[in-house]
Amino acid sequence: QRCPKCGTIKKSHRNHDLHEYYCTNCDYRSNDDRLGAMNIQLLGTQYISGQEQPKFELTTNA
Repeated sequence: QRCPKCGTIKKSHRNHDLHEYYCTNCDYRSNDDRLGAMNIQLLGTQYISGQEQPKFELTTNA
C-alpha cells in the first residue's frame, strides 16, 4: 500500500474489488498485486545493499 512513485502509504488507495491501487497524491495507478511485488523487491534490494532491517519510512501525503 506504498506508492512506488511518491512514497505515500495509505491503505484506502487500494481497491480490493477491482484489484487496483490508485494513489490520489500523484495519480499513479497499477494492479495491487504488482504493486505489492514491487514493494517487496525494493525491501529485498535494501537488504542486499546492507540494510539489516529494511523498511519504508511512513509518508502520508494527502
